[in-house]
Amino acid sequence: MKTRCESCNSCGMPLETQEDYALGNITANLCRYCVDEQGNLLDYRTILKNNVSYYVESQGITEQAALAMAESLLKTMPAWKNHS
Repeated sequence: MKTRCESCNSCGMPLETQEDYALGNITANLCRYCVDEQGNLLDYRTILKNNVSYYVESQGITEQAALAMAESLLKTMPAWKNHS
């Protein structure tokens, strides 16, 4: 039994069910929201924009606050460790 939930290496989303994984592939380290139809990682700007939209909608915060949160989170993610 897993004692720790896996998470997306791009956005940090918990990967709890097979549907959460990119293309349903449980060996992938990315979520379904961070890849294109072929399973390739989307670009940083797209991921950032998606995260900002999610934070605004789910937490009711301003876009500026959401942007700060998203930038702070993404810089800690393995997929973006070399992004400047």
